[in-house]
Amino acid sequence: MSHGKASASRRIWLGFFAMIVLLALFASFALLRGGKQLAEMQVQQQAAPVQALLYVILNGEQRVIPEAKRLQLSLDMQDAVDAERKMLHQQLQQQIDMAVDAAFAPVHGHVEAFADWYYSLTGEYMRYAHAVGGDMADYLEQRLRETVFLPAALDVNLEAMLVDLNDRLLRGMQESGGRLAAQLQLFVSANSWSPGAGGSVAGDSLNLDQLFVSNLQPNTADINRQVFATLAATGTGAALAKGMGAAVVKKTVAEIAATKSFHAASALLAKLATKSAVKGGGALAGAGAGAAICSPAGPGALVCGAIGGLVAWVAIDKAVIELDEALNREGFENDIHAAITIQQEQLKASLQQVYAKVLDERFLPLEKNAQALAVPAGEFIPADLLLRPANEADYETQAVSPVK
Repeated sequence: MSHGKASASRRIWLGFFAMIVLLALFASFALLRGGKQLAEMQVQQQAAPVQALLYVILNGEQRVIPEAKRLQLSLDMQDAVDAERKMLHQQLQQQIDMAVDAAFAPVHGHVEAFADWYYSLTGEYMRYAHAVGGDMADYLEQRLRETVFLPAALDVNLEAMLVDLNDRLLRGMQESGGRLAAQLQLFVSANSWSPGAGGSVAGDSLNLDQLFVSNLQPNTADINRQVFATLAATGTGAALAKGMGAAVVKKTVAEIAATKSFHAASALLAKLATKSAVKGGGALAGAGAGAAICSPAGPGALVCGAIGGLVAWVAIDKAVIELDEALNREGFENDIHAAITIQQEQLKASLQQVYAKVLDERFLPLEKNAQALAVPAGEFIPADLLLRPANEADYETQAVSPVK
């Protein structure tokens, strides 16, 4: 009986310890297996992620740039584009000023010839004749064209000037495109590599040749068309766009015709009254002298008196013109020069406005493309961050495109 109880007790304890051992083995196995799984998970989490890259094409060659570098590329290109635009603006302003001054220089040079004609007996008597005919003002404008503008060839010079300015703009833009390409090349060379075998990659692809260089490589026809279209669309007017030289000549003549000196030249009545008072006595004295010299009787005395009066009139007229010239010629020429200069400066301002607009239109796509470089595909970046983020380092971490 006691032997049976002892055997049962041993079996109980055997079962108890066997269960403890089994549970311990199970726990150990679970612990080891779980530890291995955790270790494998950590290894997987520490593996290199898919690298986001920016593929670019420059000078026909494909290069790879880290996505995080695209913001710096954008900022560099914004600065470069803005610097090129400002430099071309300054160059064009100087070229326009010099070109317009050169075109108008012969005009100023021929003002003296007009004054020579004006203060001459021929000029005086031709004005008398046209004053009688009622077309005095028109005749003066005609003489102004014949003695000043036609010899100076202003219309021809202005047309040639416009062609030259267009050529200068074309060359300037092409040179600017070359400098921007060099700037891109420096950045890309320092921050990129050729695409090749490697890990998984994802990212955008940008053709920098199309975004920047090609926009600054227009041809002559493009520039001419854009300049003339802008001329016609601005206050300069469609007539100036079609025939700038003739239009400027017409406006300059009108400006001169509005001066006080020109009005005085057109209004001869007061001038004739003044001269008649001076010349009347002299003419009578000349007629008396002629009569005394000639035969005292017969028709010859009348003719001699008339000739003497005419000679006296002309002599006194010449003296009065010379006095008028001595007193007023300098002011007369200055008025004409000032009227010409007004049109000269107005033309400069108009052309600077036109060419600045053409230049800005050419550079606007470049500025937008430079800003767009900072925006990864599929992401929206606020405008303030796009243009100039306050903390570029923070933005670079956001600029990496999500893995596609």
